[in-house]
Amino acid sequence: MDIKQTLKKNKGLFLKEWFKATINTYPKDSARILGKDSNRFDNPVGAVTRESLGDVLDLIADKYTEEILEKALDPVIRIRAVQAFDASDAVSFIFALKKIGENLLEDSHLRQFDHMVDHIALAGFNKFMKCKEEIFLLKATESKRRIHRAFERAGLVAELKEEDLLGSKKS
Repeated sequence: MDIKQTLKKNKGLFLKEWFKATINTYPKDSARILGKDSNRFDNPVGAVTRESLGDVLDLIADKYTEEILEKALDPVIRIRAVQAFDASDAVSFIFALKKIGENLLEDSHLRQFDHMVDHIALAGFNKFMKCKEEIFLLKATESKRRIHRAFERAGLVAELKEEDLLGSKKS
């Protein structure tokens, strides 16, 4: 049996172990709550994490590109980007797959599986950096707005009219 068939056949086991490893990257109390219920309303972070991990496992058992992996990882990475994770901790859950693979796969498939996990990790890191960039831009934009409003209230900034702009071009 090739690796993709093995992954499809054992998806449930891979998902269970990977989900457990992922929630264990959180503090104990958070991990206990995240692992309790897969209901999207009672435990949205846990449910989204489980769904994203399942999507990634489906992809690696089929065809994937880094772009498609990023899209599948987006929900779980986006959550981790707004939490108190630094870059290495945010994507560390992906490398847990290597240990899971060692326990569930034949030795002949490990090298190929490790290569797949490396692709997932690269996609996860790219997605994390994109999310952090979005967060930074949102914060910078909000700071600019706040400062501009404060200057407007203080009367230090006047709104420019079109004739003011045209007049400055002539001189």
